[in-house]
Formats: sequence, structure tokens, C-alpha cells
Amino acid sequence: MNVNEQKIKLIGVLTWIIVGIPTVLWEAEHRSLFTARAALLFGAFIVFIIGFVVGTRPGCGNAIRIPTLIIETLAAFTCVILQPTGFLPVLLVIVAAQVGGFPPRFAIPVIAFNSVVLGLIERRTGGDFVIYALVYFAFSLFALFSMHVAHSEMEARKALTEANAELRMTTELLEISSRTSERLRIARDLHDLIGHHLTALSLNLEVASHLSSGEAKEHVEKSKGIAKQLLVDVREVVSRLRNDEPVDLTASLESLRDVMVAPSLHLDYQDGLAVADANVAQIALRTVQEIVTNAVRHSGARNLWLKLAAGDRALSIDARDDGTGTDNIRFGNGLLGLRERVEQIRGTFEVTSMRGRGFSVHVTLPLGGAA
Repeated sequence: MNVNEQKIKLIGVLTWIIVGIPTVLWEAEHRSLFTARAALLFGAFIVFIIGFVVGTRPGCGNAIRIPTLIIETLAAFTCVILQPTGFLPVLLVIVAAQVGGFPPRFAIPVIAFNSVVLGLIERRTGGDFVIYALVYFAFSLFALFSMHVAHSEMEARKALTEANAELRMTTELLEISSRTSERLRIARDLHDLIGHHLTALSLNLEVASHLSSGEAKEHVEKSKGIAKQLLVDVREVVSRLRNDEPVDLTASLESLRDVMVAPSLHLDYQDGLAVADANVAQIALRTVQEIVTNAVRHSGARNLWLKLAAGDRALSIDARDDGTGTDNIRFGNGLLGLRERVEQIRGTFEVTSMRGRGFSVHVTLPLGGAA
């Protein structure tokens, strides 16, 4: 749960407390606190806040949110029926704020229905049906759209953070790929152009050495040796260019930290973290990208801890968050594709999670002694 969601939940609990104080005082002054009616009233009041706390838990889906909203609504109406002259109709405004997380085409009919029912209840005690219904519909509508705007803003910030993280990682991956392709192109050009010409030159010098004599032959032999050595040097350069240039992961990780807003990213890695194999480096960055994307999109976490360490033979990536977690881990396309990439190079991929305990990922990538 992020900071804004915590504040909204705290405001809801505080409103419930403020409404409850005059409710208890009114019962104590006009009736008795030790009657079946008072017990039913306070019981419904307690049921309401339990439903509110359960329904606003981080990561709570519609399968839980909708039943808890129904329970809260019934509890609120029970309270209003038992004490129609108090502030208990404000509980329906809290319900309206929670309905703001749903599409308006669903939310507005719900609060309209609640306002009509509330007006009918108040009419039984001599209140004006139209005034009560319209007033609480206006209050509920304001709470609904305020929550809807806040919810939309949170979703937009999540989407922006996710897009920025993916953009940074994609940029790094493209840079690695283009650098590797350019080195390979240069190596091929050296081999195909200069290498072939030097080979032809060596062959011609070999023929010239058999046709010449005396001082001329001596110079031809020297030229033949220089041409052979130059051909060896070209082949060494081509071999080095074909080998992958070590990829510095430090800059990529730091650029990712700059765009993360929620959850907060805590990085732990050794200085000069570099990987010689470009393919392993790309898979490592893909892994980090998928971990960050899932944390932003699904976890509801406030913090994400990411640790990278390179040894003699393996690069390890450990990540954990303080989100909601789950007891039933389901791999989406992103995690499935990532596991396939890791296993393709004989790495290991482990995911653990527990409801209320966050999400953890452990990945090891073989380096073949080059780190």
C-alpha cells in the first residue's frame, strides 16, 4: 500500500471514530447502552469498520471488495434505521468513496440507490425524502469523484513509473545490441577486405621471391615477412572485436533508480560491476526490468530491494519487496519468458512469496569465469 492509500484509509477510520462518538453519547443520553437495540446498533457499527478495513487491504481484488462493500452498506443502513437522527448517514459517504475505485457507470447508480434508500428511511421519521436523498447524493457524488480522481492519479503514476523503467532498460539493451553489432560489422569488414588483400599480397610476394635474386630478393623476403605479420595482427584484431566487450551494469542500474517513484528502489551492488558476455548482460537487464515492472504493477509495495553480485562463475540477482505477496504464485508471460531465457543459458530462476510477506526473486546466471 502506498502513502496515498494509507492516508485515505486513515481518513476513513478517523471519520468512523468521529461519527461513533456522538452516536454513543446520544444513546447514553436518550436511551440506554445496555439494551438489545443498542447492542444491535453498536454491532452493526463494528461490522462496518471491519468490512472497511478488510475491503481496503492492499492487493484486495473485486472478489473481496464487492462483498465487503455490500456488508458495509447493510451495516450502515442498519445503523441509520436504529438511530435516524444522528450522523450515521455519513457512513454511506465512506462507502461512496470506496465505490470511487470502480468505473463511474457502476459507481453512480450504486450511490443513487443508496441515497434513495436513505431518503425513504428518513421519511419514516418525518424527514423530507427529496432533500435527504439529494443532499446525501451530492455528498456521495463528491466523495466518489474525489476518490476516482485520486485512484486515477495513482494508476497513472504507476503506469508512468513502469513506462520509464521499461524505457531505460530498453535503451540500455539497444545500446548493448547496437554496440555488439557494430563491433561484429567492423570485424567482418577487416576480415573480408584487408584480410583478403593481405593474403593476396603475401601470395604475390611469395611468387616474387622465387623470381628475384640478389638484393631484390632480400627486400622481397622482408616485405613478405611484414605482410605475414600484418595479416596475423589483423586476425588478432578481428578475434578481439568478435569477443564481447564487458558491459558495465552500474550505469544501467543507476539510471533505473532515477525514474523509480513508487516503490522506492534500494540498490546493492559492487563497484565496477561488469559482465563480459553481452548475452548474459542482456538477460540480467531483462531480469531487472521484469522485477521492477511486476513490483510497480502488482505488488502494492513501498520498497523494492535489489542486489546484484558477480563471482568467478555466476552473476546473482536477488530481489524482494514489502508488498502484499500471494500464497498462489502464477507466472504471466513476462516471468515465463524470463525463466525460459535464464534456463536457456543454464541459469537458475526461483520465485517465492507468501501473503503479507512480499515477493522474492533469486536468479543466477553463469559467467564462465568472465566477470
